[in-house]
Amino acid sequence: MQRNLITSLTVLTAGAAVLLAGCSAETESNEDGRERVSLNVGYIDTSINGVGVIAVANELDLWDEAGIDVNLIPFTNGPTQIQAMANGSLDIGYIGGGATWMPASGQAVIIAPNESTYGDSLIASPSSGATSPSDLKGLRVGVPDGGSGEMILSLALDAAGLTEDDIERVPLDPPSVVSAFVAGQIDVAAIFSPLSDQIMQSVPDAVVIANNRDFPETEFVGAWIASNAAVADKPDAVARFLEVWIQVNDYRTENVAETVRLASAESGTPEDQLQGQADNLKWYTSEEILADNESGLTAQRFEALEDLFVKLGRLESKVAATEFVNTELYAKAMEALR
Repeated sequence: MQRNLITSLTVLTAGAAVLLAGCSAETESNEDGRERVSLNVGYIDTSINGVGVIAVANELDLWDEAGIDVNLIPFTNGPTQIQAMANGSLDIGYIGGGATWMPASGQAVIIAPNESTYGDSLIASPSSGATSPSDLKGLRVGVPDGGSGEMILSLALDAAGLTEDDIERVPLDPPSVVSAFVAGQIDVAAIFSPLSDQIMQSVPDAVVIANNRDFPETEFVGAWIASNAAVADKPDAVARFLEVWIQVNDYRTENVAETVRLASAESGTPEDQLQGQADNLKWYTSEEILADNESGLTAQRFEALEDLFVKLGRLESKVAATEFVNTELYAKAMEALR
């Protein structure tokens, strides 16, 4: 009788252990007691704003600290990340200012402004004789469709009182803008960093006739974004990503050279190329972003970009930035880190 009782207790104890182990696997918690979450995170692997964030987060082990099981996916540009969000394979990503029209049209949600860039330029060949936007009339201008190249071109034409009817627009993919300019097939390149740097290295006598700094009222703001589904269905996970991002942002603003080194090691992109990007942008501090979100300045920046996208035909009409910029999750992440 006693032997049977001991056997029964042994079986019950073993069964309970298996049951508890199963529960533990399903609700694995982080050191701070929060259940772990999973995220598919995309980034541009040649951008200091993309791979730079990923490299620092990896180096500081911030994913595990935030309780995130992360699947990191490199991309070559922003729009393809938004396409991945549409098919459900991506939760978080990074876009440059040239793709802001996509979240503004409802395809994603901006969760953190990342940078203002000064790397977009109109570069004129020495043989063109152009020294200012007013000299663009009649010239062949190479420009990629749908990005910041056409944005800087539009601003420059407006400033000179010209329209696209006054130039010979030559649509090209970004690398082809560089090769066409160097070969003398176009007179002016409307292009972004680091490709603008490549042009100046190849044609040292080329002239920058317009740059972002000439149009301070329209900042080209890149941003980290989340899929509509992620914001709706797992906002806590998105806020956890922002906890990681905020800590990375605090680090990189104080350690630019190390961020460049880590990003180069992570992606294989040359350090001088990444440093060139870092030299032509402004990273807002995390506290500045919080203050700008609260004051409405963040919304103003994105709505200024909307005006440009409406002019370019990328958007049919302008909407309030509150429809595609979520500031609440950023505030939640900041509070969690206090």
